[in-house]
Amino acid sequence: MTKVVNFGCRLNNFEGKKIEELIPQQDNIIVINSCAVTNETERQVRQTIRRARKENPDAKLVMTGCAAQISPNDYKTMPEVDYVIDNINKLKQKTWDEILEDHQTTPFMEDIFTNPLDVEPSLQNESFGVRESLVIQQGCNHRCTFCIIPFGRGNNRSFDPSYLIDEVKRHVDSGVKEIVLTGVDISDYGSDFDHHYCMSLLINDILQQTSLERLRLSSIDCVEVDEHFFEILDNERLMPHLHLSIQSGDAMILKRMKRRHNPEDVNNFIGRCRKVRKEITFGADIIAGFPTENEEMFQNTYNLLNDNQISHLHIFPFSPKKNTPAARMPQLEKSIIKKRAQDLRYLGDNLLSLVKKNLRDERKILIEELNTHHISGYDQNYIKHQIPMIGMSLGEIVTTQCSF
Repeated sequence: MTKVVNFGCRLNNFEGKKIEELIPQQDNIIVINSCAVTNETERQVRQTIRRARKENPDAKLVMTGCAAQISPNDYKTMPEVDYVIDNINKLKQKTWDEILEDHQTTPFMEDIFTNPLDVEPSLQNESFGVRESLVIQQGCNHRCTFCIIPFGRGNNRSFDPSYLIDEVKRHVDSGVKEIVLTGVDISDYGSDFDHHYCMSLLINDILQQTSLERLRLSSIDCVEVDEHFFEILDNERLMPHLHLSIQSGDAMILKRMKRRHNPEDVNNFIGRCRKVRKEITFGADIIAGFPTENEEMFQNTYNLLNDNQISHLHIFPFSPKKNTPAARMPQLEKSIIKKRAQDLRYLGDNLLSLVKKNLRDERKILIEELNTHHISGYDQNYIKHQIPMIGMSLGEIVTTQCSF
């Protein structure tokens, strides 16, 4: 039995899918592809390791992912773990061949910042679904005070645009209808090239040079997006839903987070997008209860989300990550953090209901699941639908009226 347990982001889930391709299914091996974004996630990772070992005492248990990259010794000393693999070598066939042969010679890459030698992120055609992620870059050049992820992923490395466009064509030829551009910081794509080329130009080239029906973006940073973006935003093949890495709606908290935007940047970006694409919707990552956040600062975040009707909210109650600057700042009581996270989630539920009621355009739903009496999938605004239809096929795009 081969089993890969994925934690965390879309990128990590893509990599988990690649790991499944690299390991023969008949082998008795369990891979924990971890995340380190919060303390709670790492607690769940350790819990999963112990449970996996208890349920599979004879399996080879391999720990990899961001938690393994950042704190390898913490997991090497766990008696349940047989191997700890870094984030670069986990995507190489040689690594898994050595593990399966019980003869590991590849050293753990502790320095992920110096010449990491990435493998081009591609899946086999047989692994494709109707919606797939395409990894366009790795790493992040920024050092937000709450974030440990650059130490798990390294600095920004952008993959060659010609390779990425060829990958889109291969996906389309295999029946993929929607591709989600993903990475660690996709709006910084191309900043490491020796010539001007950015995420917006990549989007334009994909739309111009391929017949892909739907292109979607994962999380972006509004101040990294250049003027080219607003020129391509009205293309109907680019899905009208953007997820923004906002984190807070208060100017002082954003400074203490070492973010690159302020609240006005968010307001201006959303306003410009809505002028180009009136039906566009937005999501956001928000940290509730960041150190020193008082009630007024929290209310500023609440108001920014409410005023802009940012409806798809990912709310993270703040928890201090070891070795980050934010961990050394004055902390809030856990009860306050919990209450603010609850308030923001409740706001998100209400805003999503409101946004659904205000959508007037026909819904174009990509069928991703077939059940006995209904189909399900996401529309252009990344809202999931279940519709009582039969006789449809996976990958069809159904046009229907709003069903909310």
